[in-house]
Amino acid sequence: MDDWLDAAMQVLMSDGVGAIKISRLCDRLGVTKGSFYWHFTDISALMSALSDHCRAIEETASRTLANLQELPPLERIQRMGELVSDTRRRSVEAAVRAWAETDPELEASVVALDHTTFDVAQDTFLELGFSPVDAHARATALVYVGIGYMQGGERVEAPTEDDKRIFVEMLTRM
Repeated sequence: MDDWLDAAMQVLMSDGVGAIKISRLCDRLGVTKGSFYWHFTDISALMSALSDHCRAIEETASRTLANLQELPPLERIQRMGELVSDTRRRSVEAAVRAWAETDPELEASVVALDHTTFDVAQDTFLELGFSPVDAHARATALVYVGIGYMQGGERVEAPTEDDKRIFVEMLTRM
């Protein structure tokens, strides 16, 4: 079943949810439709399993962010930037976010991840000594820059190490 979910995830990332078809997945995996029906009753069952898989990805990302609370504040901000700029993570997240526009359960997972990201960022800026108003504004900027970067995909050049360093400096400068 993992092979099917991996193949469906690849199609989701490359061409979107509408491109996930049984015949396309069979071609990708080099198997017959009978193999598909051995694992799933129909395309809806696959899509349900894929949605579950994507929600699990979002929940894992939320836990990863929450665990960053153990790091010193500046390192936490840097690590958040590294998570967002990871090429694979960015591709997965962009695909999940696009699908979440039409899947309410998946959307709830994306919203939960965004809230966790915001909360971790705001707490971090508070720890760095910013006022609640400033911490809120900086956390908002961090979240929206991250979302924008993920949504930009290959249309926007990846940030350089200098870009990342300067962004962290801008956000953390008193």
